[in-house]
Amino acid sequence: MSDLGVDPKVIERLVHRIGRERIDDRNAAVAAHQKLPLMRRDDVADHERPCPAVAMVSVDGGRLQVRGTPTEPGQQTHWRESKTAVLETYLGQDNDADPDPDVPRCFHDLKRAVKIARGLGHPLAKGLESAARAADEPVKKPAPKRPARKPRPGRPRRLVRSVVASRASSEAFGPMVHQAAWERNFFGARRRAFLGDGLPANWTIHRQHFSTFRPVLDFVHALSYILAAAFAGRPQAEGEPIYRRWLQAAWSGQVTAILPELEARSEELGTPPPEASESDPRQLVLEALRYLRNNAERMRYDEYRRDGLPIMTSAVESAIKMINRRVKGTEKFWSEPGAEAILQLRADSLSETEVLRRFWSAREAQAGGFRPYRRTA
Repeated sequence: MSDLGVDPKVIERLVHRIGRERIDDRNAAVAAHQKLPLMRRDDVADHERPCPAVAMVSVDGGRLQVRGTPTEPGQQTHWRESKTAVLETYLGQDNDADPDPDVPRCFHDLKRAVKIARGLGHPLAKGLESAARAADEPVKKPAPKRPARKPRPGRPRRLVRSVVASRASSEAFGPMVHQAAWERNFFGARRRAFLGDGLPANWTIHRQHFSTFRPVLDFVHALSYILAAAFAGRPQAEGEPIYRRWLQAAWSGQVTAILPELEARSEELGTPPPEASESDPRQLVLEALRYLRNNAERMRYDEYRRDGLPIMTSAVESAIKMINRRVKGTEKFWSEPGAEAILQLRADSLSETEVLRRFWSAREAQAGGFRPYRRTA
């Protein structure tokens, strides 16, 4: 914008230096928080500041390429996992009844449901072949402009977002997110929610650090399992009404009502052999049964909507996509220090809590007032 040519090496050095300073600040804050008495770690950070009405923490994982020898057993490529958490506040909402009792029409659209399941990497049943072909068809002409849709009834209005991202393990990432939530007075919120998919590591973080937050399974992940099980071993015409009925039951918080049907369907198809593929109908139904049964207590979506809580992890998934624009690509490789530095700075830039403004102000105040010019030879 200023017609200045900046060498990439300069940017690289700045990312390493400033990123390292921000990482040191973050680690110092986490260490200080860990030294607090146990009762204070889940207390309000600042009693002089108001607590949010609704607080949400959502955790998910991304990927980026890191140079070096693989550190995990069986790892063959340079792709490594990164972890991202989004912390959001919402306006408080009190509803006497479920404000949105019917499944949104977009989820009834099989073409769209197939795209959602594919985006999550979920295998599809053979009964969805025609819907999958429709999803693959190129768009020949732009769709007519539709009027703006009204917000989904009961959907909470977001206020302020902050982001935490790191290459740290789950054991180290949990305290980072806990400290970030504590700093924003999340533990004093009247309503608190923790969102994630079915990955056990997410719910370990919930159990260890956010046990007072209501656990909420991402509805879209539940949809992908219901979609696969409803069409497993069935033609599309037969599976579609079953999918709609099961999806409505899950949306209404009645997932336990469809578990007996899944059990009966699994018995009807039989136990999948060890060599069964992931798209085998027996495997699809069994995996859906396990997933929904293990997460049934986190699928009370009617109660969550009544209390004004979010039910989808779209916030953290959107943050991961924005991080990926900077760190992910076939030609982008990072060292471990460089990966951690860029993740920290990218998370800071996506946060709406002015963390970078405070960092630069503190850094300027600590500056000595002179430039360290080097001596010439």
